[in-house]
Amino acid sequence: MHKKNYLTNVEQMLWELIRGKELVDNELVQQVFPDFSENKRNKLLNSLSAKGYLQRARRDIYYNPERLNDFYALALRIKNGYIGFGSALRRYNLLEYEDFTIFVATKSYRKKIELKGTKYAIQFVPLSQLFVGFEDRDDICVSTIEKTFFDCFLKPRFVGFTNLTKALYDAKLDWHEFVRYFKLTKNNALCQRTGYILELMKTHTKKKIPSFVFAFLQSHARYPVKLLPMRGHSIFNKRWKVQDNLGEKNILSWWL
Repeated sequence: MHKKNYLTNVEQMLWELIRGKELVDNELVQQVFPDFSENKRNKLLNSLSAKGYLQRARRDIYYNPERLNDFYALALRIKNGYIGFGSALRRYNLLEYEDFTIFVATKSYRKKIELKGTKYAIQFVPLSQLFVGFEDRDDICVSTIEKTFFDCFLKPRFVGFTNLTKALYDAKLDWHEFVRYFKLTKNNALCQRTGYILELMKTHTKKKIPSFVFAFLQSHARYPVKLLPMRGHSIFNKRWKVQDNLGEKNILSWWL
C-alpha cells in the first residue's frame, strides 16, 4: 500500500516510536500516550493504517509489513489456536519448501486472511472436538509431532500426500500417541486412508511402523473410500478398501 506522507504531529510522534515494531496494538499506544482515551488511540491506529504505514490484522491489532517477520506470532494474536498442518511440519524442519500460507487449527473459527503488503496468508481451520494435542515451543503454540501428522492425514489437502510421506519418513513418532488421536474419532475412512498410506511407506521405504498401528487402523476398514475426493483412474486396494486415485508414484515421488 502506498504511503501518504502527511502525518499530524501526534501521528508523526507515534510513528517514530513504533516504526521498528512488527506488531502494534492499542496497549502499546497507551504506553506512549497514557492520557489518550481508547477511542482516540484506535483512531490514531486507523489513521496510520489508512495512510499506509500500518496494516490492520483485526480490531486493535496492526502490523508493519516492512518489519513483520514472525507471521506465526501474528496468526496466533489474531485468533487463539495452534500452528498446525504444513506450518507445523515447517516448524519441525520436516517440510523443505516455504509455504506462504500459515495454517492455524482452532476450535470453531474458519477464515482465510490475506496479509496485505506481504506474500503471506493465514488460514484458520476449525477442528471441533479434535482441537487437542498442542504445546508451547519457543513461545509459539504448535501441535505435537504426533498430532501434526494426525491432522495432516485428517486434512491432507493442506499439505499433500507427497510432502506428508516425505516428512513422515524423516520423523520420529510415539506411535501409541499417534494412534490415540484416531481413537477420538469414528472416522473409519480416515483410518483406511492412513493405513493404506502407511503400508505403502513400509513396503517401499522400509519405514519401521509397529504392527499394532496397522491392526488398529485395519479394524476400521468398513466400506470402499477414495483416497482423494476427485474423479479419475484409480486402483482398488482390497485390504484397506481404498480407491487410490492418486497413484503410488505421486504419493512417494520423492522415493520411487
